[in-house]
Amino acid sequence: MSILEQIEQRASALKVNELAEILRVTPQHLYRLASDGLIPCFRIAGAIRFDPHDVAEWLRSRQPKMVRSRRLRVA
Repeated sequence: MSILEQIEQRASALKVNELAEILRVTPQHLYRLASDGLIPCFRIAGAIRFDPHDVAEWLRSRQPKMVRSRRLRVA
């Protein structure tokens, strides 16, 4: 299952640790991205959460066009 599929199948907001595990980055890296406004997120009572749909779109927008088109042909 691809990273995008893992994220998109989620029905509820992702916690920092959950998204960090899926993306294979540290939670601290996600906190930095969120603090700099580089990844879509929102806060609930001070805790950072990520909307799966927004994160999937964010990831798609960062894929090189060649990678996206190559994946489309293979699938």
